[in-house]
Amino acid sequence: MKIKKVSKSPIVCSGPDLVASRFRQIHLDFHTSELIPDVGAEFDADTFGDVLDQARVNWITLFAKCHHGMSYYPTQAGTIHPSLKIDLLGEQIEACRKRGIVTPAYISVRVDEQNAKVHHDWIGHLKDNKYWKWGDTLTPGWYNHCMNNPAYVDQLEAQAVEVLKWYDVEGLFFDMCYCPEPGCYCPRCFDSMKRRGLDFASDEDHRKHEYLITREYTQRLTKTIRKIKKNATIFFNGRMRPGIAEELDVFTHIEIEALPTGGWGYAFFPIHARYGRVLPRPLQGMTARFHKSWADFGGVKTADQLMFEAGTILSAGAVMNVGDQCHPRGVLDKGAYEVIGTAFKHVEKCEPWCAGAKAAAEIGVMMLPGTPEEAGKAVGAGHMGGMPESVDGAGRMLLELKQQFNLIYPDTDLNDYKVVILPDCGVVAAPLQKALKAFLAKGGAVIASHKASLVDGKFQCPGLPARYVGENPSTPCYLDLGKDLGQGWPQSKFVFYESSVFVKPVAGAVAMGHLVSSYFNRTYDHFCSHNQTPFDKTTAYPVAVVKGRVAYISAEVFKAYRNHAYSLYKSIVARALDQVLPQPLVRTHAPSAMEISVNRQAKPRRLVAHLVNFQPQRRHIHVEWIEELYPVRDIPLAVRTGKRPTSVYLAPSGQALSFVMDGEYCRLVVPEVKAHEMIAFEGV
Repeated sequence: MKIKKVSKSPIVCSGPDLVASRFRQIHLDFHTSELIPDVGAEFDADTFGDVLDQARVNWITLFAKCHHGMSYYPTQAGTIHPSLKIDLLGEQIEACRKRGIVTPAYISVRVDEQNAKVHHDWIGHLKDNKYWKWGDTLTPGWYNHCMNNPAYVDQLEAQAVEVLKWYDVEGLFFDMCYCPEPGCYCPRCFDSMKRRGLDFASDEDHRKHEYLITREYTQRLTKTIRKIKKNATIFFNGRMRPGIAEELDVFTHIEIEALPTGGWGYAFFPIHARYGRVLPRPLQGMTARFHKSWADFGGVKTADQLMFEAGTILSAGAVMNVGDQCHPRGVLDKGAYEVIGTAFKHVEKCEPWCAGAKAAAEIGVMMLPGTPEEAGKAVGAGHMGGMPESVDGAGRMLLELKQQFNLIYPDTDLNDYKVVILPDCGVVAAPLQKALKAFLAKGGAVIASHKASLVDGKFQCPGLPARYVGENPSTPCYLDLGKDLGQGWPQSKFVFYESSVFVKPVAGAVAMGHLVSSYFNRTYDHFCSHNQTPFDKTTAYPVAVVKGRVAYISAEVFKAYRNHAYSLYKSIVARALDQVLPQPLVRTHAPSAMEISVNRQAKPRRLVAHLVNFQPQRRHIHVEWIEELYPVRDIPLAVRTGKRPTSVYLAPSGQALSFVMDGEYCRLVVPEVKAHEMIAFEGV
């Protein structure tokens, strides 16, 4: 097999600029067993390129090496797929290059089945000394390598050098770069941890060791890539979580892999995008064309479903990437690309109102550091994200309340925000205390809940209008909301399923509602009826306390909303926001499931409101499916533009919309939203 001679890449811009300018991306999986006898047998370069071009694709990640450890070009460092007769990677790259399609290359990292068979000692060990594998011994699944292995990293580096030098690819995508939980227990790791002064018996030290190893090999590969091609795009998949902020030296951009029907769910991307977009890197949102998850051959989404996903990705300020898997013979599924093309044609029309846009967020949800125990309870603490449950719950609430927010870090500049939320738990260290004090002095507002900033019985957040008394012994407890917090709800003693604390208001603070005890907590020998014990007595302790621009909620309200989806809890937070943010950026009577995000462009100067219509069907226990979307019509919308826009219209159609100014708000009625609609407010 000869190496395909390809034309030189014409791309001269930086890696980040390249990502930010390519809104229509494909991630073309090609994990192909060595048992497949006819790899690439039906590949036709012109057909391959034309299918992509007709679907308006302008970026496609192509496979150099897959999870099976098979390479699809004449590698000297790795193992060529035994049935491959052509330089498939080279042929694909040249077909794309003729059509102006960018082609980064994919290399699987921690998963390499071929090497696992040849080098048993390269496989990671679990705590019980078994080989680390996805699944049991007799079930299909990948073996996972220990990355504390110079020989394997040498091989990865050699393959990266090959594809960069031979094909001038625009970048590299390294997959499966996650850390095992808590870490690898092989002899190499024992020796390495001992040299570093780490305790092999400590789970926490194993996590530290895995992180150090990951930093070492990602930095090594990045250094090598940049020596060869300074403007190459670089991404290590599996690192996406709030902690990615510490690793940005090895990333040109941020990718959020989130297949809604493949285990991530429809809330994963829009919430994780809220911290991805505050980082100084362009953002990419990755969904897929599959009915379920990766390698769902024959599973194709509806056009409505992919159109909705396009809307939610664009509204978050990201470019769109759609995952696919090529048939082993090298033939793309034309039906799948008809559906992808429908979405990408919409994306292409929307690009002028999305390029360079930044979120007009006015609420910052603080991702506070917590105890190791709290970190271990994070949503998807390993491969899937590592976000604290309370932060995730806050994101879900604010999306439904149409509030404009980001998830922010303790060192974030707070000057761009009007409200900071400290959800449920976490430590407020001295630098953040100082920043919050200055933020409040300049007119900012704070909402805190439960034990956020609590240390040794005292709240560390400045200005908090409550003094800690102690734990509420009733879990669950009940809430007597009163007139203000209970606005819109019937009079009742509402259950609160998670923990709460007793606090006393400080002088001058306004207490709202009361916590209500139960007769006793439910145990195996001490219970009443089917579920929680009924309420007993109203306590003297409030549900919420407000003083000026600072509000405090005594219950673990954000975590409770995530885990129990009781809209009452969202209503409590909405009332608190009414107190500290009386004029939010967006006011509307849209359905709670509709996402409304406002982004700002500087050139030309305008606000763009994205309305995305979410209508899932739950017809099966494992799949959240969008079969078809029905339009929502005549949606009243008010955006605080501050002054009168020069024009307001639907984008990209250009249809003018009538509007009136009401103080600082521009009020209008959006005629219809099926999947995704943009409203442009020019000159504001």
